[in-house]
Amino acid sequence: PQPLCASNSAHMLAATLLLSAPALTPSVPGAGRRAVLAGASSILASKLATSAAVAYDEIPVATADFAEAEKKRKAREDLIKKETALLQPYVKAIEKAQSAEEFEKAADSFALYIIGQGKITDGVKVKELASRIRAAYETLPQFGYRCPKGEEKRDGGLCYTPGPGAELAFQGLMKQMRKYSMIQLGDFRKVEYAAF
Repeated sequence: PQPLCASNSAHMLAATLLLSAPALTPSVPGAGRRAVLAGASSILASKLATSAAVAYDEIPVATADFAEAEKKRKAREDLIKKETALLQPYVKAIEKAQSAEEFEKAADSFALYIIGQGKITDGVKVKELASRIRAAYETLPQFGYRCPKGEEKRDGGLCYTPGPGAELAFQGLMKQMRKYSMIQLGDFRKVEYAAF
């Protein structure tokens, strides 16, 4: 069944009423076009209200295509596995680093790869990768130095770092991982939250 076009029938009714305005003009003195237009608009409103209610002979029913949904889910899982497999060599190179220079080189390489890809696919376990990178960073040889003002320890002890290059490479990599793994929710509003 074809749905009725309520706006077309409403326009035709309005045109008919306006063309026949002289015939509908009441014989009461002082009543004119305004009275006719008021009457025509009330008739038009009642016609639109009734025609909108019977626009379809039956209510359309949405059906679920489970086979298509399963196919999309499987394709998404395959994409996540593929993306994870591409990220693993970079993380393993960081984990193998024995010195600050090796760590810096591996971390910068991974950060450049992420920037080049433009995103980390939603579903990749980024938090797990970040914790592995943090563990590798914390196992690097540490050097003691006097803590900067405002970061002093209560016991007056030293602060430790693997070196400024490794520290900056680690912070830069974490920043890029956070930026490119933002998860977007919503369909008409952009709502994002960090994956880790």
